[in-house]
Amino acid sequence: MSVPASTRNVTIARGKKPKKETRAPLKKQRKEKRTALMISALVLGVILIAATFYVLWLPALRMHEVYADGPHADDVRSVALEALQGTHVFIVPRNSLFFIPESDIRKQVLEMFPDIEAVSISAQGLNTLTLTSAGRAEAFLWCGSAPELSDGTCYETNAEGFVFAVASDTASSTTVLKVYAPIVGQTGDTPLKAHVSYASRIPDALRFVKAMQQLNAGVTSLAIRDDEADLYTAGGTRITYVLGREEQAATTAASIFPQLNLNNGSIQYVDLRFEGKGYFKRSGAAEPEI
Repeated sequence: MSVPASTRNVTIARGKKPKKETRAPLKKQRKEKRTALMISALVLGVILIAATFYVLWLPALRMHEVYADGPHADDVRSVALEALQGTHVFIVPRNSLFFIPESDIRKQVLEMFPDIEAVSISAQGLNTLTLTSAGRAEAFLWCGSAPELSDGTCYETNAEGFVFAVASDTASSTTVLKVYAPIVGQTGDTPLKAHVSYASRIPDALRFVKAMQQLNAGVTSLAIRDDEADLYTAGGTRITYVLGREEQAATTAASIFPQLNLNNGSIQYVDLRFEGKGYFKRSGAAEPEI
């Protein structure tokens, strides 16, 4: 039996259309991708942080032994051990191989021991820290602001005028040059860590002393007052010159010293403050000579 054409058309018209596959809007897709990336990055970050903390706290990568060499070795070792205790900001162990508090250790050692000039800090292997201290070089002894004000105590001082240690009785009785001059930067009752005034001129003054000794003047002490300096020989002779004019004074001294004996007390003083002229006075003489 055949179906009328009109009926077929109605059936087709009333039938349901096939469903089309729907796609999320492009903006939504991008948002979902960004969210997934953020979550992945967060997870990765957490893993990396956890791994970092795990490594930092590994006993195999932390300083358990400390060795020290040089001046005050035992005390320096104690300072380092103390500095390695605890944590940085309550998180990172201070004795971690990767976070050794070198600046803190060095600062504390130099503050506690003025006679130490530098500290070398290095890791030996994964668990041992080595510290090597270098002492300051003594250039002269500072014995007070002036000879008449000295109490007899002298201090070791470097070429820049930095006072760093109390001199032993043996050192004070040797031929090490004694310097009398005001100091600056003293805190408390001790001159340690202070600087001799005119520190910038100290190296030139020391070279001048050496030049005088080469001219057979046995200089034992140097007194600085204002812009002038007095050198004293073993015989008590005073040699006066102007700071900063060492070359001029040395030239004048070379011309007159050969005729003088400055070490037996026969010469009271020599004045080298005047360019091209040197005055000296013999002990007991009424007038100085040129």
